[in-house]
Amino acid sequence: MTAIGLSCLKHEIALLLFFYRNLNLKVMKPFIFMVAIIATTIAACSNPQKSNAKTVISSPQSSPKEAPQNASLGAVMTHYLHLKNALASDNTKEAATASAQLHTALAELGKQLLSSAQKKAYSDISADALENAQHIADNGGNIKHQREHFQGLSEDIYDLIKAFGTSQTLYKDYCPMAKATWVSEVKDIKNPYLGKSMPTCGSVKETISKK
Repeated sequence: MTAIGLSCLKHEIALLLFFYRNLNLKVMKPFIFMVAIIATTIAACSNPQKSNAKTVISSPQSSPKEAPQNASLGAVMTHYLHLKNALASDNTKEAATASAQLHTALAELGKQLLSSAQKKAYSDISADALENAQHIADNGGNIKHQREHFQGLSEDIYDLIKAFGTSQTLYKDYCPMAKATWVSEVKDIKNPYLGKSMPTCGSVKETISKK
């Protein structure tokens, strides 16, 4: 019996005692009727109605998946520009170090989440770019050989920039004497093919806006 039932029972017992003490024949019939009512009330108190309300458990909604972000050329460009500036300063050892780091960054780029256009661009140039970067890294002390491979590497980097975009404004420069292009982070010409012998030979052919 519930707490509510016990409370009802105590109340009805008190009523029964009251009628018993004052019982006589005139009130017998009403008393019997009252007992029936009390019995019904006790039964109702002992069995309270169950609530029909249903507990609704909402299932947790999964968060919408975010659209994948395109890969970035950040590390690739950092090491490429390091390499370019080393060649412009005739620093063959520094160029080898920068190119080794560039080779690693290029390899890691292929492991990132790429869009369809990025996958195609990377697939088209990755083998050639990695080979050129490796040649430059392996030939510290032979700056002529490094510059020969830097020419092809620069073309590959330009194609990647077009597919991946850039977080900074860049410039495509051209050297008429070397008949070769390169990518620079500054407008001022610092020729990586001729170095200190003709550092300002060349001109800006294209400004690549960040996007």
